[in-house]
Amino acid sequence: MPHARKPFSVSVPATSANLGPGFDAVGVALGLRLRADVEPASTFELRFAPGRHAPSHAGFGDRVMAAMERVAPALPAVRVTVTNEIPLGKGLGSSAAAAVLGIAIAARAHAIPMPKRAAASLAASIEGHPDNALPAVFGGAVIASSGERFSYVRVPLRRELRALIVVPEHELATSSSRALLPDSYDRADVVFTAQRAALLGAALASGSWNELREAMCDRLHQPFRAAHIPGMEDALAVRSRHVLGVAISGAGPSVIALLRADAPWRATAERLQACFAKAGVASRALHLRIGGRGVAA
Repeated sequence: MPHARKPFSVSVPATSANLGPGFDAVGVALGLRLRADVEPASTFELRFAPGRHAPSHAGFGDRVMAAMERVAPALPAVRVTVTNEIPLGKGLGSSAAAAVLGIAIAARAHAIPMPKRAAASLAASIEGHPDNALPAVFGGAVIASSGERFSYVRVPLRRELRALIVVPEHELATSSSRALLPDSYDRADVVFTAQRAALLGAALASGSWNELREAMCDRLHQPFRAAHIPGMEDALAVRSRHVLGVAISGAGPSVIALLRADAPWRATAERLQACFAKAGVASRALHLRIGGRGVAA
């Protein structure tokens, strides 16, 4: 069993995917991180530091170890202590973060060269789609395609942009969320969403923030998911001069609003939280940097 020669640390950001029309294609890194402190040991051990977002079951740890075993079949002789800031199961990329963390730990512990593109390709194959996996690796905003050819563009975001995340106390598993989507769509809805997906990529790349409100509209997945998240339909309809755009974060149930860094975010948070409160759902708000660094070791 290989041993790490000396202690090291790895951290991975939370992510928000889709951003409306960027379904399975667009994701951004957020200012919350999943961290692992790794030290030599006689055998492999994985443990979680206590805290609000420590996993309550084995699934998260299993995800980390499964990703490690995709890098090398034998788990290394290390003690891994994971500290998590990312709300689990809330559409903030915790599953992708766990996979990227496992890949990075295994590559470092086994001394296996792992360029970021290779790590991104492996993480996307584990996740099944690239929109959370790639920004977890690269940071920034990433626009990607999947299929026979793995292709992506990383877009560095300007510091003036912030993400306001409102996390409701409501459960909606990604698998359940995908089951809500129809098998076919009206052509007009496909054209509507394709137009806004193209606009979203252009707006993120150019810093044309005033176009984000329209660019984050979607008819392929958000209407179907929002109908099953109490308060979400009202949250997506929130408009103010401070809100650049609003969307379901990932598969939900969280909502993401994009704001300028100098915007009075607490007032917007209160409006979004009021949408969930009206539906009888408590929530909390997170004001985060957006588009920062990816996996770091």
